[in-house]
Amino acid sequence: MTEKRFKRVLAHCMLLLTVVMLGSCTSDKFEAKIALKGLGNQNVHVVYCGPDGGVVDTWMMAQSDRLEIAGSCASPSLLVLYNGMNVPIMRLVVSGGDKVKVSGDLINLYDAKVEGSVALEKWYLFMSKHKTAYQMMNYQMLNPEIEKYVKANPKGLESTFMLLFDYFPNDVAKVDKLLESIDESAKPESLLESYEMIKGRQAKPSTQIGTLNLLEMSSDDFEMASFVGSRPSVLFFWDKDVEKLERSAVIDELKMLDSTRVHIVDVNIDGDSVSWHSLVASDGTSWKHYWVPGSMMNSEVIRIQITSTPTIIVTDSLGKQQYRGNDAIEARLAVEKINGK
Repeated sequence: MTEKRFKRVLAHCMLLLTVVMLGSCTSDKFEAKIALKGLGNQNVHVVYCGPDGGVVDTWMMAQSDRLEIAGSCASPSLLVLYNGMNVPIMRLVVSGGDKVKVSGDLINLYDAKVEGSVALEKWYLFMSKHKTAYQMMNYQMLNPEIEKYVKANPKGLESTFMLLFDYFPNDVAKVDKLLESIDESAKPESLLESYEMIKGRQAKPSTQIGTLNLLEMSSDDFEMASFVGSRPSVLFFWDKDVEKLERSAVIDELKMLDSTRVHIVDVNIDGDSVSWHSLVASDGTSWKHYWVPGSMMNSEVIRIQITSTPTIIVTDSLGKQQYRGNDAIEARLAVEKINGK
């Protein structure tokens, strides 16, 4: 072989090698290995955006607290895991080539160890640092921290994750302004599209609450609590993880309401009722107290999707939801508005 021809063959081989390498770098395949204590053996609903832009919606079997996901995705894409009752378990962001590893405890996800892209790891480190605000869904505490992070890290993909998935403002224009401050490279179209598509497919919580079958404290038996009648209702969902001062603040606000004109109940959603009676006894309230066996997995809770505490729901006399959130003052004002005060 002549030297000239050898060089041509070598150049051709190098070109082929480059093409192969580029092809491997732009693979849309990803893997996610999830190990969460408490996941057990159950069907897990997995949703993410595929490489063609359509939503991949599938069920996979978790075994012995472990779940392995392998697929092809838009890069990057939101990936959401739901348990067998279609309650959200975890959110991740995946890109082609990612090998994500998650380990931890299902009831302490903000302490989970997450390995994957730099942005994904930074997002979960932020959650861990501010886990109290996340657990309490205290957006008055969390929102300023997200704003601060986004302003300091406009080129970080994790800034977009936080703003899209964790920021809950009353002012939509504020979100748009913060999103505009993020560098274009840190808010890829595929991520924004996957967020909108998956958000649109999520089951909406019932906004009509006629009755709930709950365990009533004084009778120590199940009763059908009715929220339809001649007056509005306030349902206060709580558990022992709600801080004492925060719980007291909610109770104090609800005590300001006229119980002859408002139907008030509180519902404990702890996994067990060990401390239920003692906690309620210290409240000094006269309204009815209920407990939901099975916590958030109880069918009565699933249909209205109580996924965090405290949650306060205000309904009108027909059982139609007028307010839902964790702000007791806003709940009280919603009731007063219904009653025309």
